[in-house]
Amino acid sequence: MFTISPSIYSADLLDLRNVLKGLKGFEHLHLDIDDGNFVRGISFGMDTVKGIASSTNIPLDAHLEVLNPMDYIEPLVEAGVEMICAHVEALEFPSLFLSTVHQYQKKAGLALNIKTPVAFLEPYADQLDQIIFVSCEADVEGLPFRRGVLKKVADARCLFGDKVKIWVDGGVNESNLKSVISAGADGVVLGRAIFGSAEPVLEYERLLKQGRKYQEVKDEIS
Repeated sequence: MFTISPSIYSADLLDLRNVLKGLKGFEHLHLDIDDGNFVRGISFGMDTVKGIASSTNIPLDAHLEVLNPMDYIEPLVEAGVEMICAHVEALEFPSLFLSTVHQYQKKAGLALNIKTPVAFLEPYADQLDQIIFVSCEADVEGLPFRRGVLKKVADARCLFGDKVKIWVDGGVNESNLKSVISAGADGVVLGRAIFGSAEPVLEYERLLKQGRKYQEVKDEIS
């Protein structure tokens, strides 16, 4: 079933405790872990991740945009993160990353930047729980959603069937949500589209309902 994982990085970071208290009914909460090296921004340290985890019962998923993903697995698991996804571009041995996450009984995935072909994922098909397709060149406000990612989503769906969850992250909003779901995505990461709203919970509910309608239509057609 289609899902949305709102990125808490787009919330008011100076008021996180109160933001978290106000979130109701969310199925996921997304943690962008940026180290300032793999990407230019710096987001959360592990102390903040632990604080977030202790302040909410919403299941947490982490997207590691870092140079050394292996170093983050144990701290994230200890903090209570349920799903950990790292960029294949940053991993010398992706299979080792996936198996290590699974050893902690957590879900594991790989993320791809726009320039990276879907074929890079094929050798790890039997280990993947999730794929994240990044759909903006960098997560900076104003950069557009890259529609070429839709073909990558469709190709991945053909390659992996329904065994792997496919998420799209970056520049997704109401104007392109239908196209993302029609291509085969199971979920999307939304940041400003949720937390830029005056009523994040109501906006989450509205977009989730809309997305599931799109998915129902897609399933009926197929």
